Amino acid sequence: MFMEKIFGIDLGTTNSEIAYLEKGKPVVVELEEGKYFIPSVVGLDRKGNIITGFEARNQYAAFPEDTVVSIKRMMGSGGTVSMGAKEYTPAEVSSFILKSLKEKAEKSTGFKVEKVVITVPAYFSDVQRSDTIKAGELAGLDVVRIINEPTAAALAYSSADNSSEKVLVYDLGGGTFDISLMEIEKGLIEVMATDGDCYLGGDDFDRALRDFLRSFLPGGDFQKEDLKRDARLKNISEAVKIDLSTQSLVRVEESFLGAYKGKPVNLEIDVSRIDFEKQIEDELERSFRLLDSVINTAELESSDIDRLILAGGSTRIPKIMDVLREDYGFNVHREIDPYFCVVMGAAVQGGIISGEELDRILVDVNSHSLGICCLGVSPTGELNPDLYSVLIPRNTSIPSSMTKTYYTSYENQKAVTIDIYQGEDRSVDRNTFIASFVLDQLPGKLPAGSEVDITFEYNINGLVEVSALDRGSGKIEKLEVDINRITGEGKEGKPNKAVIDKRKIKRVIKTAGKKIGKLNDSRLELKLEILDTIKKLEDAMDLDDTAGCEKLLADLADLLSGIK
Repeated sequence: MFMEKIFGIDLGTTNSEIAYLEKGKPVVVELEEGKYFIPSVVGLDRKGNIITGFEARNQYAAFPEDTVVSIKRMMGSGGTVSMGAKEYTPAEVSSFILKSLKEKAEKSTGFKVEKVVITVPAYFSDVQRSDTIKAGELAGLDVVRIINEPTAAALAYSSADNSSEKVLVYDLGGGTFDISLMEIEKGLIEVMATDGDCYLGGDDFDRALRDFLRSFLPGGDFQKEDLKRDARLKNISEAVKIDLSTQSLVRVEESFLGAYKGKPVNLEIDVSRIDFEKQIEDELERSFRLLDSVINTAELESSDIDRLILAGGSTRIPKIMDVLREDYGFNVHREIDPYFCVVMGAAVQGGIISGEELDRILVDVNSHSLGICCLGVSPTGELNPDLYSVLIPRNTSIPSSMTKTYYTSYENQKAVTIDIYQGEDRSVDRNTFIASFVLDQLPGKLPAGSEVDITFEYNINGLVEVSALDRGSGKIEKLEVDINRITGEGKEGKPNKAVIDKRKIKRVIKTAGKKIGKLNDSRLELKLEILDTIKKLEDAMDLDDTAGCEKLLADLADLLSGIK
């Protein structure tokens, strides 16, 4: 029986690779002669054509305004970047990189590249994962699975023997850092805990070294940021960083970085490994603190870890190896090139999905907590309409299901709005909004405090089904959220109702509650009018009546203006 190939892609901050499974073994595709990766760089050439990879990187120092680097760091931000006269979203820029990988891999292998597994940092939010999916679709790819980078690295190393071990993956790439603890037993890979930083990686090391080199240039205006000069210094810094992985001293000789007081400025300096390590010690310490956090979360000691796997090109920095071996005492493994173990693991996952018999089973965890917004009591004892109630905590094994009971806020409540969030803060304002749906048409004369069961079911494919059940009537509404795609439909295919700014309304209601507390009995009529308006506003909000909410907000503002 013919088995289609599902390719694995590591869409990296600085470099990207593609691989596939051949006879049970991952093969990294040679994309250009002697090159098994392409730089994750996109630009416009002088004719206005999109260019990618080495060609784009080579023009970066000369035309930084028409070149985009490290776009992965902008995934999920909602922002845009400019090249020429046009603005591009991060998903669009990333799609150019993916399309280049697809075309080069098809030419190199002779296989059609259609279905893919794409890796993302374990600490990527759902919105960032959604942008990654969108980039794949724009590139003409069918993204069948998103897999966490450290988990992919473990897949590349794992085998189907009978050993049982605890494995820590230290994944430090060009722009992101992940640390994941896993238990591997007889081919079963179970993620126990994960943490990370989406703004920690080789880019930060390059920037720190660039600033160090800039300090040796003349003072005054020449010390200020300059797009083209900084692009050159960044390229120099990256080359020096790489050389210092194998050398203790690197000579920098760069001619004419500009002119100062009528004289050309050249850079001639020896950079030692010690100099470099001093510039990045804060960044490295951040990674080690996250490592400590993961071990503590699992209630283990470093001595309980059987082996540590290195992933990501930045792990070639000798200082990292020294700390992990000498300070922590880890048994460090890098038999597979850290540059390629993530993409190889993605290829293994692609093989598993396509039906290859590899005797590996993956049990992952969610990297961020999932929950809803609810009314509750704050630590100061005040009612807070913006409290975040977690149903599925971070580092919960997937698949998972959790039900909690909540209560209606007031008598004769007509509807309940379920706002779904992702994050770790007690206040929803500081978490990421995911989706919303309404349990409406509740029975008449419903007493305050009526029970509503909220259930989250999180499956292995990243789909979360959220349901709200009114216990009294048995009425239920459901919403399926694709944690990879962040889209969903309500019951029976109904489109989600428009989501108004409920957080703003709840803050207004909270403020109103504080203000009416200042009213004495002589102003009872005003107090009752404000309470009646608040109730109407809550009803309109639950029914997603945008026009009604706007009118009632204006009415409430007028009423509150009379209170000093």
